[in-house]
Amino acid sequence: MAFCTFSNEFNTNASTNIDNKFILSYLPEASGNAVKVYLYGLLLCKSDDAMDAKKFAENLRMDESEVADSFRFWEEWGLINIISEDPFLVKYLPITSSKPKKINVEKYTEFNKALQVLIPERMITTNEYSAYFGIMEDFSISPEAMLMIVKYCVDLKGGNIGFRYILKVANDFAARGLTTVSKIEKELSDYSLRSGDIREITDVVSPSSKPEIEDLNLYKKWTKEMSFDKDTIIFVAKTAKIRSMQKLDRELGILYSGKKFSVQEIEKYYAEKSKINDLARKITRSLSVYVEVIDPVVETYVVPWLNKGYGNDELLFIADFCFKRNRRSLEDMNDAVNKLYKNGLITLSSIAEYIKGIGKDDEFIKSLLQITGLSRRPTEWDRESLKTWRSWNFSDEMITEAAKISAGKSNPVSYINAVLSGWKSQNVFTPDKIVSFGNVGQNSSSSAIRSRSYSKTELEAIIDNFDSIDL
Repeated sequence: MAFCTFSNEFNTNASTNIDNKFILSYLPEASGNAVKVYLYGLLLCKSDDAMDAKKFAENLRMDESEVADSFRFWEEWGLINIISEDPFLVKYLPITSSKPKKINVEKYTEFNKALQVLIPERMITTNEYSAYFGIMEDFSISPEAMLMIVKYCVDLKGGNIGFRYILKVANDFAARGLTTVSKIEKELSDYSLRSGDIREITDVVSPSSKPEIEDLNLYKKWTKEMSFDKDTIIFVAKTAKIRSMQKLDRELGILYSGKKFSVQEIEKYYAEKSKINDLARKITRSLSVYVEVIDPVVETYVVPWLNKGYGNDELLFIADFCFKRNRRSLEDMNDAVNKLYKNGLITLSSIAEYIKGIGKDDEFIKSLLQITGLSRRPTEWDRESLKTWRSWNFSDEMITEAAKISAGKSNPVSYINAVLSGWKSQNVFTPDKIVSFGNVGQNSSSSAIRSRSYSKTELEAIIDNFDSIDL
């Protein structure tokens, strides 16, 4: 007895779920008795009650023959399997299609006999037969054509072949419109003619495997659509050390996209690829980054950097610079490369001069910060501010004077901005003019910041009158 069971009262009060597809698609095709038999059988699938065909018929007030005919009706529609006639046993199947197709099982009697002869090492189940019936009905494959597909699969895989592989091959044939005896004969004949070429390729890729019909499809694609010859395909498989036909297909797709077709072109491509891979490994080592597979690094970072015009020396220099600045990820280095590229800095000399310039600027910024009473390292905001002040045509001497005025302020760098802005509006660009304008010293610094005040009304008028100007 099971550890946990439902009481009879629980089962009586429980519900039985009915798929909407049954109501919408199958119920209209059935008689009242057939529906009654299906639903009662569905209920019994979830019941522990002992039941046989006789008692089943008595409970429905039907003859046993009527019950059997009703179940045969549902078997033809693919909703159940009759797994035994004596005793009469039924297995319910899931409803997988919203467009039911009635299957006349009797027309496949000879097919069933021939199928079992082709697969003598195991008994074919009812579910397997139903699967074959379904694919033949769906794609209009004749029994003779289906038997040819089965024989091909058995010859390839052996007498104990699983039926799912047969269905896979049959679906592949159907998808390519190979559903008649003549078309399948031609396909298998073509496979036989090319099996030697395919065998040579599979010996390199997967020596323990036998060529399959899918391999023929790939071979046709490679030779007819992509224009690779057999020797080139084998060269690629050996050189790239490929161990599956699917990976070989992807590799040939990459070469096809790059317009590399001959052995010479591909050999040069792989030599260059090897150099790029070596560079990628050196960069990751310089950054102290561990990567298990180098290909994503090459595709995502190194190739785009090389396409921007950077060489090995430049990239290794940038990697070393990033490591010493504690920016030790590929993303950080990518940001640095993009910033340099945006500023037109590609050669090693231009990058070095740029960094030297930043160093000098940082020393100057440190002196400004010390004048204002701050003790910290320069930030990117400080560097951008200095760049802006110089773009206003202020010399370092004038910027230093502004720093003196800003000493002791709560936000000295912002105050330098304000002082220089005021001087710019008054055309004060030399120290002698600071004196003449009376703008030396903290007490008179406000006049350096603004030359006049504006009322709210005047400011609103400016906004209204100059609305076409975008800051």
